[in-house]
Amino acid sequence: MPDYVYIIIACVAAVVAVAAIVIIFLCVKKKREPKIIVDETFVNNLVEYLGDIKNVKEVNVDNGRLKIEVNDLDLVKLDEIKSLALNGIFVTGNVIKILFKYDSETIKKAINSRL
Repeated sequence: MPDYVYIIIACVAAVVAVAAIVIIFLCVKKKREPKIIVDETFVNNLVEYLGDIKNVKEVNVDNGRLKIEVNDLDLVKLDEIKSLALNGIFVTGNVIKILFKYDSETIKKAINSRL
């Protein structure tokens, strides 16, 4: 066989391999991003993890992060809140900052409506 046939076969194999890698990457990426709906159950769970609504002092949004000030940090279930957050949480004093994958403003409004 002429040499150009081997070159064509190698090019086709390379294109197929790249296409397969792209397809696998897209499938894995979709599986990593579970959709979580901000509904009554989600808000109830978050409020429970914060130590009940009586423990919530103030809720704001700061650069896309939900910023929650609590009365007693010992009542807060930080591990459960971490499971809801995109990149974990940041705690300073009695202030908890959480970066969610979804609209923090919606969550803020839902919690503030209970205060």
